[in-house]
Amino acid sequence: MQFRNNRRSFFGLVFSFLLATVCAIPTVAQVRAGPVPNSGNTPVVLLPSQPNSAPPPVPPEQIIQRFSQREDAMLKARTGYTYRKIVRVEELDDNGQTTGKFELASQAYFGPDGKLYEQGVSHPASTMQIFNIQPEDTDILWRIPMFPLLSSQLPKYDVTYIGTEKLDELTTYMFQVHPKQVERTIALFDGVLWVDNEDFVIVKTTGKWITELGEVSSPRFPFTVFDTYRENVASKDWFPAYVRSDASVPAKQGPVHIRLTILWQDYKPGTVAKPASPGASQPQHTSRP
Repeated sequence: MQFRNNRRSFFGLVFSFLLATVCAIPTVAQVRAGPVPNSGNTPVVLLPSQPNSAPPPVPPEQIIQRFSQREDAMLKARTGYTYRKIVRVEELDDNGQTTGKFELASQAYFGPDGKLYEQGVSHPASTMQIFNIQPEDTDILWRIPMFPLLSSQLPKYDVTYIGTEKLDELTTYMFQVHPKQVERTIALFDGVLWVDNEDFVIVKTTGKWITELGEVSSPRFPFTVFDTYRENVASKDWFPAYVRSDASVPAKQGPVHIRLTILWQDYKPGTVAKPASPGASQPQHTSRP
């Protein structure tokens, strides 16, 4: 009987130890599935469907305040991440098939000064047949802020609630955003944004970037309306992962459809060694793409 009691006590202690150990392990936040990008041949439009205009359970003013605070937090959090970025421009035929392609890949890494840099690692020869584009033509993208609706930027905008919409597995609040007054040197967002109803973060934006001089574009880079999707990277942090824009350029046989795609892949916290590629490095400003 004494042996039996000792045995029960022993296994009881083991069970208690294992239970305490399991409870001590930090809970890993589940990464949620974000909206699936529209990568087909459907044109990018501000409102692809009519949202449900019923009032949200949370006052719109509180939603705006919460998502702007999350924008602040994500801007700061992203400074601790490296990533691989791909900028791709394609010429498409009438069936949406690629007939020519320009592609530029870069890798973000932390320099000895602790700052985040980006260096080109791959630039295959362009197969574009009509629209001639060079790597420096993509510099215009640096004028587009990555997190446009920071709390410090909100006073520059009129933000209006327009309804709710399902984006794949997410239920989102939709807001129309217009600059109150355009500026000469800073690009401001003009379009629609979707806010997740659980994390109160922006998960998608569709719109233009404008300054006092007009839409952010150029003859060498004629894209104006950008469809941006975000990815749940960790906890409640959603970083840009996919951008698409479409345009047309004149040619002898008629207008040619071209498409811009920007991908951010392999978001990783911590350090990444400087790439061996001889491509030029440039500092990263985390408010930009």
